[in-house]
Parts: sequence; structure tokens; C-alpha cells
Amino acid sequence: MVKKLQSWPMILLVFLGLFFVRNSMLPLVSDDIPYAFIWDGADRGNLLDGVGPRQRITSFYDIVISQWSHYMTWGGRILGIGLTQFFAWQGKEIFNVLNTLVFGGLLLLLFRIGTGLSMKAMNSTYMLWLVLAFWFLLPDPFLTTLWMCGSCVFLWMGLLEFLFLLPFALKYWHADFWEKPPQWTVPLMAVSGLCAGWSVETGAAAAGFITLFALWYFKRQKQLQPWMVAGFICLCIGGIMLVKAPGEMVRLELQRLYEYNPGLPADMYWTPLMFKINFVECFWPVTKMWLPLLALLGIYVWQLPAGQRWNKFTRFQAVMVGGALSVMIVMLFVPVAPARAGFFSTAAVIAASVTSLKELLPRKDEFYQRYKTACRAALSACLALWLVTAALYCTVEWDVRQQWLGRIDYINAHREQDLVVVHQIDVMPMADELCEYLGCVTWNTDILAWGSDLEPRPEGSHNLMYAQYYGWKKVMTDGEDRRVE
Repeated sequence: MVKKLQSWPMILLVFLGLFFVRNSMLPLVSDDIPYAFIWDGADRGNLLDGVGPRQRITSFYDIVISQWSHYMTWGGRILGIGLTQFFAWQGKEIFNVLNTLVFGGLLLLLFRIGTGLSMKAMNSTYMLWLVLAFWFLLPDPFLTTLWMCGSCVFLWMGLLEFLFLLPFALKYWHADFWEKPPQWTVPLMAVSGLCAGWSVETGAAAAGFITLFALWYFKRQKQLQPWMVAGFICLCIGGIMLVKAPGEMVRLELQRLYEYNPGLPADMYWTPLMFKINFVECFWPVTKMWLPLLALLGIYVWQLPAGQRWNKFTRFQAVMVGGALSVMIVMLFVPVAPARAGFFSTAAVIAASVTSLKELLPRKDEFYQRYKTACRAALSACLALWLVTAALYCTVEWDVRQQWLGRIDYINAHREQDLVVVHQIDVMPMADELCEYLGCVTWNTDILAWGSDLEPRPEGSHNLMYAQYYGWKKVMTDGEDRRVE
């Protein structure tokens, strides 16, 4: 029985079970509700104050016309936002299940990319490392893996991006992979490249960097094949379609004119203040979480003989970490860069760390016998911290869920009123303290204040959209606005 509990499938099952429970406790929040309606680009879209009546999505055709309008008047993330609109239409229950499977799929995919091994080689050591890395090291995991809109944009798009990189990685680890590739590999990689490029900006850029080095390597090895070139070309096309969406400039102008209390005025872009904000709120919160991963890389390189430190494994790691770091450096120059933009970069560094783990595992028993006490203490501390944080996260999220459902019941009981005023959602004080040190790992006051909760202004976009979604007249919260610059 103990061996079964220590097996990698059981570790994965426990981890995904908890992830599913947390997904199920999270209601539709923030942009999830506005995206349940057809995007009305002719009337400034669905996310700005004073939004007018909107039509609910009731078919795939509605999603198509909505995404066309969104692409022309707001932004190019049609895959991630299209998925959000699909789940907002179909219901969050199906999202909870599929999101859990995608989360587990990405975890296993990073193992395949980082090692080149089949799933038969997976063991409890690999799985514990991946599970703990996903739990503690992903940037803003609450916003990138649990929140529906954020998960569709980052987690789901991350899966597409790494699926595109998988054949390149397998070809790198195994020269006989697709030695004589079937004809269908070219259209397959073309479609995969288009989806990876048309996913989310930071992930597409990092995937492009990694693929470019892969092409250079395979050309030098005289292994360059048509599917590689087709994939890279379509990746670039998808990236261009993403960043050159006509709606990008339209959105910037609309936000300048109408968005309430913007984070950084346009006249402060590319000033020392902007670089400082981006470093403090994006670059450092993401890269500091890489330290345990980079430490494993360092241990692997350090134990190699001096003349063998540039090898097949360290080359792979250099490209993955280089692609990750290059995107984070670019983000310093992007106005109002959030930490969640580092999702793909962190996942790439996790894949690189698994490569080190693969090379170090043959010496696991020797290392364990030498440092048995330290190993047991480190593992016990990590598992204890995981259990404590899991309990705290679930406590906070259950409390917010109960407040949320109670609010809906209260508004439904007073739905005949022209304006229903409700109390703002409050989080336990420990939630803010947790997020201050660990990033956005669960509900906190900032998330609620900046879009997830209703607002103390009757014309706030989320107030109006929530009222339309539930069939109310108008709602708002009491008290003062909690948004502080």
C-alpha cells in the first residue's frame, strides 16, 4: 500500500485532484462574464465602463463573429479568448474537468521534452520534482492556471506551444525520430506552428527563439527536414497575426480615453519609472522563482569534468533558459508588464531542470546514502509546506466562494430593485500575506479590487455585465474604491 501511495501515478492523481477541487471552488469572475457575450466592437467592446446591452453567446457562430470583432477592435488572442467564450457558453463544469487534464498534460509534456524519454521511464522522483515546481514556482498560478480566462490564455496556450516544440526536442534527443518523416508531418507542423504563434505573445516569442536555434543546429547536423521549416514559417505567420491584429491599436486608444484609473499613464512609458515597475512587478518575481531550478542545473554542470561541460544536455538547457530569459528581458521594455507573462518562460526552465535530473538520477542512490538525513529533511519540508499551503489556499478559496454565492442569493432576493448595493468580497488577512511572499497564489485584495469583484460604481463594466448575465437591473458594492496606484 505504501509503495502504491509513493508511485508516480498516485502522486499525479493527488496533485490533479486538489487542482480540480480548487477549479471547482472558483466561480466565473472578472473577464469570464463579459466574454459570455458577443463582443461588440462597434460599441467599445465589453470591458469598458458604461457598456451597453449585449447578446449572450448561444452558438459556435456567435463565437466566430465575436472573435472577428474582438480581433479587429481589441486584440489578437483569438485562440485563448475563443476558448474562454466557449467555456463561458458551455458552463464552467466542463472547463474544470478539461483544465485539470490540460494542467496534467503540460506537466507530462515537459517531462518528455526535457528528457526525450517515453512515459515508461517516468518515476516518483521526476513526478515529485515536477509537481513541486508547478505548485511553488509558476508565476501567478492563480491567474494563469485557475482563473478561466487566464488559464485559457496562458496554460492552454502553453500546452499548444510545447506541443509544437515536442517534435524538435524528440529529434534532438533521438536522431532516428522521423528519420523518414511521413508526408503528413509538414501540414501537421504547419498547423501546430500557426497555433503556437497565434497563442500568446510571450510564449510565441520564446518558442520562436528556441525553434530558430533548433533549425540552426539541425542544419549544421545535416538533419534539417521540411516539417521543421514549415513549422517555423507558420509559427512566424501566427506570431505576426497575433501582434499585428488591427484591434491592438484600437484597444490602446480606447483604454487611453475610457479606462478607469490606468496603471501607468502613457506619458510615463519608457521612463526609469516604467523600467523600475516592470523589474519589481514582472522580471524579479518571475526569475527569482527559477533559482531552485537553476541550482539543479548548476549541480549537474559542476559535477561534470571541466572539458565536458558543453555537451548535448547543456546545449539543450542553454537554449531553453536563453529563450526564457530573452523574453523576460524584452518584457522590461513593455508598458505595464504583469508577472503572469513569464508563464511559458518558467515552464521552459522547468523542462531544462528535468534534463539535469535525468543525468543526475543514476547517481541518486549514492547521493542519497551520502546525504540521507539532508535529503529526508528537504523532502519532508517540501511536502509539509505543500500540505500547509494547500490547506490555506483551499480555506481562502472556500471562504470567498461562500461570500460569492451568498451575494448572488441576496441579489436574487432583491432583483426587483433598480439598484442593489452589496458588500464587497473580503479575503482573510492571511491571503494577502501569502501572496505578498509567494506571488498571486490565491485570492487576495488586489485581485478582487482590480476586476474580480464588483465595484462601488454603478457604471463599472463588470457591474453591468454581471447584471446582464444574471438578469438583474443594476448592482454595485458599498464602501470606497479599493484600487490604489
